[in-house]
Amino acid sequence: MLPGTEKEEIMKQALKYLFGVRIPHALGAIPEPRNKVMRLFTYEGILITLINNLVGSHNNLYAARLGAGDYELGLVTMLPQLVGMAVLIPGGILTDIMRNKRNMVTSALFAVACVYVLIGFVPALGSYKLGGFLALLALSSAPMTIYNVSWQAYFSDVVHPNGRNRILAVRSSLSFLMGITITLTGGALLSSASTNAEKIRLHQIFLWVAAALLLIQVYVLKKIPAQTDGERKTFSLVELKKAFVDLMHNRRFLGFVAVAIFFYLTWHIDWTLYFIGQTQYLGMNEAWLSYVNIANAIIQFLTMGIWSKINSRHGVRFAIIFGSLGLAFCPIGMILSTSIQTGNARLVFLIVNTIFNITLATTTLNILQCLLQVIPDSNKTLNISIYTALVMLSNGIMPFVGVSIYQMMGADLRALHTIFWVIFVFRLIATGLWALRWWVLRREN
Repeated sequence: MLPGTEKEEIMKQALKYLFGVRIPHALGAIPEPRNKVMRLFTYEGILITLINNLVGSHNNLYAARLGAGDYELGLVTMLPQLVGMAVLIPGGILTDIMRNKRNMVTSALFAVACVYVLIGFVPALGSYKLGGFLALLALSSAPMTIYNVSWQAYFSDVVHPNGRNRILAVRSSLSFLMGITITLTGGALLSSASTNAEKIRLHQIFLWVAAALLLIQVYVLKKIPAQTDGERKTFSLVELKKAFVDLMHNRRFLGFVAVAIFFYLTWHIDWTLYFIGQTQYLGMNEAWLSYVNIANAIIQFLTMGIWSKINSRHGVRFAIIFGSLGLAFCPIGMILSTSIQTGNARLVFLIVNTIFNITLATTTLNILQCLLQVIPDSNKTLNISIYTALVMLSNGIMPFVGVSIYQMMGADLRALHTIFWVIFVFRLIATGLWALRWWVLRREN
């Protein structure tokens, strides 16, 4: 282990580089007032990141403190995804017929804020508190899902394709930075609470603060110049059928979906297993979990500019290959760290997991741009909804599948390692598919 003074010096230099070089550089990438859209989308991205870190990243911990077991933890992921899928197509249709998609984005955020306020009161339900939490969490997924798909369509309407990579890079970079701050603060507060009741109270406060931030996010979005599509449109079942038929004949879309969904299947299956590995086998508390999240956010913040430049030179289909490869090695990090019978296992996991996440920023930056390349302009939100429904089906089912397999195999360390070895192989296959797609389309824009 490094001496205390040496560790302090390393931390000091890291912070100096982060706050003295990288942050000013990212801020400098935001142009003068003439590029108001970039600045507003950046602020909006920071707010949704704060909200997701206050609520989304703590859902498993909150559920566990309300009495959730392994299967209930699987439901924390599965139920919201299934509810979200149910509203995707109707939400996409409703968004497409609106003159200004921004109205759907802001309405959805307001609805999420209302549900978050209610979730904050579930501890008062006594023996029904866990059931109430799962039900309301699932309910909150409906407007949040509509926000996600309508935001993507609205963003593509407002921002020209040539400007998307730059705006997403700046937006994501500064969002990671704010995610570091809120994750560190939230983890420190939760770990400092001495009783379960105090920790639950903090989760309640996080939810209510997130609700307030959602209202501020609505205000920021209202400042973005409106993008209207003329007169209000109508939508019929005939048009819905035509939209499906058109997509089924869109070879570029089908090729992208095939690769992306297989990638997501291999990514989502270990989401709950990762939490089980971190808490049950590595003994990580709130502070350690926050260290992992912070390290991942920092490495993505520091590398976002690099991947953005690679996108500009080689296209967005190229860099995602490396993002998939990095995710493929994450299971190896879990296997390695849980095989070490020393007190340094958590530190080993933190270091190895951070190294493998060097390429993770490409998943945030590139997949959306790859999707927008193959989505037709007509019925854009509906088409995005169809794709998102498949992603959410994966996100809803695969973590539960992973936990179920783990339970059937004995729910022990050997079972955990076996599953992660299988995931490693399948993620290598996913990486090969991304590489094949890039090679086939390498001469296209």
